[in-house]
Amino acid sequence: MTEGAVGFRGHFEAGRGWYCYPTKRFKTLSVYAYWLNPLTAGETSGGALVPQILRRASQSWNSTVLVERRLEELYGASFRAEVGKIGDQQLLSFQFDAVNGRFLPGHPDMLSQGLNFVREMMYRPLTVDGRFDRAIFEQEKVLLGRQIQALINDKGRYALNRLVEVLADGQRFGISRLGTLEEAERLTMDDVLKVYTELQRRCPLIWFVVGDVDPNAVQQAFDASPEMADTRGPLATMTKFRPHGQARAVVDRQPVQQGKVNLGYATGITANDPDYPALVMYAGVLGGFPHSKLFMNVREKASLAYYAYARLDAVLGLMIVGAGIEFDNFDAAVDIINQQVDLMRQGSISDEEMQFTFKGLTNEIRAENDSPGRIIGRQLERVLVGGGPSGPQLIEALSQVTKQDVMRVAEQVRLDATYFLTTDRQGQSAAQ
Repeated sequence: MTEGAVGFRGHFEAGRGWYCYPTKRFKTLSVYAYWLNPLTAGETSGGALVPQILRRASQSWNSTVLVERRLEELYGASFRAEVGKIGDQQLLSFQFDAVNGRFLPGHPDMLSQGLNFVREMMYRPLTVDGRFDRAIFEQEKVLLGRQIQALINDKGRYALNRLVEVLADGQRFGISRLGTLEEAERLTMDDVLKVYTELQRRCPLIWFVVGDVDPNAVQQAFDASPEMADTRGPLATMTKFRPHGQARAVVDRQPVQQGKVNLGYATGITANDPDYPALVMYAGVLGGFPHSKLFMNVREKASLAYYAYARLDAVLGLMIVGAGIEFDNFDAAVDIINQQVDLMRQGSISDEEMQFTFKGLTNEIRAENDSPGRIIGRQLERVLVGGGPSGPQLIEALSQVTKQDVMRVAEQVRLDATYFLTTDRQGQSAAQ
């Protein structure tokens, strides 16, 4: 059996679980832990602040300097704590990477060392009288505000986030992973401590280990740790995007130098759907590569866009098309995008487009195996949607997709919302 066919091994039950990917591909060992926190309006910034506070210090290493010194003692290991979003869940991640003990003098047990380090940082934060260290809290609160402001200032990211808000129309997946600036500014230390307590009490926690490691050793490590083996709430089922009956259009005006047009489409297909490989091919032909229809027709032939792409959300069953355009090119760019989507439904897809797309997707999927983080991200997505092919299995499934399959899924793709970020200067935009 090939390494790719082995894939992930492990067990997952009742919101408590670990996954192990045994491979000799890397000389490193990666231990990642993810808390899944439901996105809730007005309560998201507190969750975003938790990992940033926890990464700074612990009871054993009560300063950032001592944390870094401990990592150096672990042969230059690295540790990151981040905030992401998947579907309608805020994703709080803790990521430890180190050289595998097999390649170190004396062959130290880096699996236990890594698990113990992450456990210490997650469960034994530096506290004073039962509360977080005030200096760390205040510093990280300021940094969170700056992060949120940076997302607002990044107009490409801002436009994409605004489209997601429009698509969500009150559904939880539209909430920002960091919350709002106003929410962050109102946070108190007691608010964040309450979120942290709730995370431990009710939120699912998923662990991943990638490297040249025996899954039995992972099992033993978890059996020996009451904190890592305790029971959490059940893993939330990801909810597909619920489309609206009629497509909507929203225009925002700001002092920007380039227009951003984003279109959101409902597909009804997620990663565990039998038609998912056909949808992946569809998005690739439409806007995944330099040979794709959007790139060739919107950017190259019509010279209407600086960039043009199509991207799938395999958890929500969404497809997003984006383009950066001159303000006056909105109508023409959207018309050509709509034409390409119509051509996909009509089956105007060449053999060359299918072949190039399959090769491009194959290269992307194989490249995922070069990064432990991407391997873990791919598996996490499939855990949350309930399965679906990945890696070599997905490549094999893509190789079986026909033009008729792509036309079939094209019938399911329906425009739900259009968002245009344009200038606030009068007479500079065709959008109404």
